[in-house]
Amino acid sequence: MSAQQPMNKATIEHAILALARDSELLAAVRDEPTRAPELLGLDVEWAEVILAGDRDRLRSVGLNDGMTILVSRWFSGDLSDSTSTGGFTVDHSIPLPVPDVPENLVFAGGCSHVPDLLARPEIDPEEAVNRLLEGYARLKDDLVAAAPDVILVSADCHFQSFETGHVVLGESMNHEGSMEFFSRPDLDLKLTGAPEFSRKLAAAVREAGLEVEEAPVVDLDHGLVVPLRLVLPRPDLPVIPVITQPARSFSPFNARRFGEAMRSVVAESGLRVAFLATGGLSHWLDPGHFGGVDVEFDSYILQLLEAGRGLDLAALEPFALLEHGQYEFPNWLIMLGLTGPAVHGEVYAYEPMEASGGGWTVVRMDLERAVAERAAAQVPVDSVSR
Repeated sequence: MSAQQPMNKATIEHAILALARDSELLAAVRDEPTRAPELLGLDVEWAEVILAGDRDRLRSVGLNDGMTILVSRWFSGDLSDSTSTGGFTVDHSIPLPVPDVPENLVFAGGCSHVPDLLARPEIDPEEAVNRLLEGYARLKDDLVAAAPDVILVSADCHFQSFETGHVVLGESMNHEGSMEFFSRPDLDLKLTGAPEFSRKLAAAVREAGLEVEEAPVVDLDHGLVVPLRLVLPRPDLPVIPVITQPARSFSPFNARRFGEAMRSVVAESGLRVAFLATGGLSHWLDPGHFGGVDVEFDSYILQLLEAGRGLDLAALEPFALLEHGQYEFPNWLIMLGLTGPAVHGEVYAYEPMEASGGGWTVVRMDLERAVAERAAAQVPVDSVSR
């Protein structure tokens, strides 16, 4: 017999697999769901979710589609998957873990990098543009207050061709570029790099079993020019570009793991480290779809971030994100992986703007609250997983 386990994704997943392997166990739980804590270590509520084949609810805690289709078609006999809506909900029933922010991480946040915001803001409603710019101004204030020694900035590859399809770390002593592709070469940017720190991060990523490309040159485009012209605390602050390549590889899980792999280097660096994710939210580049905004799914992402459950998005399969225009969200998942679980976000701005082509946002991750919550839980600092 099982004692009831803490409710989390792993507990629910193990219960489903146990039911799939043992038809007598499945029959017993069907007959008496109240025995689920005894037989499966699962509470009655989640046993009933499984027995009902509620795929939408199961996906909300990170179960993959292959497992949830097993539940609906084989456990509840819904051969046509008729009860699933494909909806996305934030599930608050499972307690958050204790936050685990790595030492030396002094800032984390995210913002869009929409080129029109600087190149031709007049195409969007003036009030919405102003609200968005106010969000960037608040984020810059946060970065200034954090006083970082180095900032990692993630964006996706727009124009430059790299050697591989891996995430790229810029290892140059200097980075420069402009928005010449948008007829605005005057909107340029020159940055100082941090090659030694970049190489240490790359080594940690490889040690974790992931691929990374170290690039001697990263040409800055709007992905870094727009946000950094708006929020960079000072022109000489060292910056490491972190460039994803969703056109060549798109893995929400690996994006999270990439961020997690860098935690130990940040914790042991002796540097005050900031991470700014850029891109998104909903934003389609494929022909015939540009200009669409998925406000409902954008709101789902922002609600997850506010609830401290942003990492749940890494459990979604690629199609779920791509279908809703989240082509650039792996940039955010790297930041969330580095930051760790149960860190709540504060949404400074969200504006759906069809003319410039997306749902644009600015979000600050509340590291101070996370550190305080960890202290309140009386978890020693030296036990932080790095």
